[in-house]
Amino acid sequence: MPGFTPRVPSRPAPRRSRALAPLGLALAGALLLAGCAQPEARGAGDKEALAPVSLTVAEDGSPEVSVDGEIEATEVSARVLKEGEGEEIEPGEVALVQTAVVDPATGEVTADNFTQGSEAVHLTDSLKQGNDVLYNMIDQNRVGAEVAFFMPSEKLGQGATDQLMVFRIAGTTPARATGEPVEDVDPALPAVTLDEETGEPSIATPEGQAPGKLVVQPLRQGDGPEVGAQDYVTLQYKGVKWSDGKEFDSSWSRDQLFGTTLDQVVKGWSQGLEGQKVGSQVMLVVPPELGYGDSKGHELQEETMVFVVDILHAMPPAQQPEPSGSAEAPAEPSPAASE
Repeated sequence: MPGFTPRVPSRPAPRRSRALAPLGLALAGALLLAGCAQPEARGAGDKEALAPVSLTVAEDGSPEVSVDGEIEATEVSARVLKEGEGEEIEPGEVALVQTAVVDPATGEVTADNFTQGSEAVHLTDSLKQGNDVLYNMIDQNRVGAEVAFFMPSEKLGQGATDQLMVFRIAGTTPARATGEPVEDVDPALPAVTLDEETGEPSIATPEGQAPGKLVVQPLRQGDGPEVGAQDYVTLQYKGVKWSDGKEFDSSWSRDQLFGTTLDQVVKGWSQGLEGQKVGSQVMLVVPPELGYGDSKGHELQEETMVFVVDILHAMPPAQQPEPSGSAEAPAEPSPAASE
């Protein structure tokens, strides 16, 4: 479908980490002194190859990783470093994950979002089919769990290098807006009904002349943080044309959340979503000049678009990396951007 086809959420801009102290030997020694047998680790693939990896979090919230030996796995592998004691994550929910990208040879953290918030990972069949190891490591653990995840270079294509990530499951949230229903809704706008089980919206065919200006109508009022102009937001949405009420795009239909920054979407979205609270559901009526009016030949160039958007998560922009002598590769533009 045209216009708002989502892309795979990109990792936040990296932050350079300081050198890290080895922790593996100290942990093993502490277990022996305490007279405790080390429990068998859970994981997938060659989990024993990840035994050298350990994680701790500094006082400022930043991750510190030790790789006390060489990782020799030849398959995609994961190892639970710490069992979680929080709630279980159910299929269909959104796990909030803090991730550190690690140099597997040295343990240096080259990028992370521990101090910026968390990343939303939707537990769907598409994720399970695309990366069953990652899916299972989230689905089979509880909030608070810490996991090492390794991908050998031979699984990533020619010219790739081994990839190591360490992540912590920080929380969970439903894949739908959970705010309180708003009673004072403009009756001139199309009616919206929600599927009781999934929360997917249905939008009635609009009637009358389309508004000439952007309309921002909250349908559910969340109590989470406000969306900032530079935040990375995770959303569910459905869009229909004002002219005939036909759906032209929907994250619900793909069973895949949409992640983006507000500078990568049409102006009607960036103006309408900034300042809204996480947990809210918002109707946006976007006139052509704030949509695809300047995109010659676009199917929606002359259309007023009606969206119902669930705001599930917002992550502030990550800190910029310290100078390292090499420029960061530019972010791939989202197909959602105004053309």
